[in-house]
This record gives sequence, C-alpha cells and structure tokens, in this order.
Amino acid sequence: MDAFPTATYKGYDLYPLVYKHVAERAWMEPRPDRSFNAAVVICREGRQPEGEMARTFRLDATPWDNVGAARRAVLRYAEDIINGAIPGQSVVSL
Repeated sequence: MDAFPTATYKGYDLYPLVYKHVAERAWMEPRPDRSFNAAVVICREGRQPEGEMARTFRLDATPWDNVGAARRAVLRYAEDIINGAIPGQSVVSL
C-alpha cells in the first residue's frame, strides 16, 4: 500500500488497492494476460490506514483491463460509500 493517500474526500483518506485477478479457467481456454480487481482502504484524514481506524472495502465488479481504470473505479466507489449511496457499506464508525 502507498505511504500517502491517493485522494482525500470529505475528511477521509482513500488508499486504492489494485491487485492481479486470478480466475480459474478450463485448460485451453484463452486467458487475458492481465486483468485486475480492486479494493479501497478508507480512514479519517491524517490517520494511519491500519487497525480499527480504517476499513477496507472490496469492489465486486468485472475485472478491469488496466490498473488506471481499476483505480478510478474504486475511488468513485469510495466516494459513494462516504456519501451513503452503497447499501450495507458505511464509514460512520471511523
């Protein structure tokens, strides 16, 4: 994870986590060379992104073709969580 947040939104620091997608495939089935999944760590601005003062949210979506698209999507997802637009996901306890 980066030492500094990628973005700050409404008093929260956002740390996108992009990692390689590993899909189970049948033999001889074509595989994309690269695809990525994403998650985001959200914590209060200026706090360390660890322990009880941070939460990690995984974005369940179709894997992205590149890191940049995954990072942009997960940052939008984090903003929606902070705004209360994602049912069942909240940062109120932070």
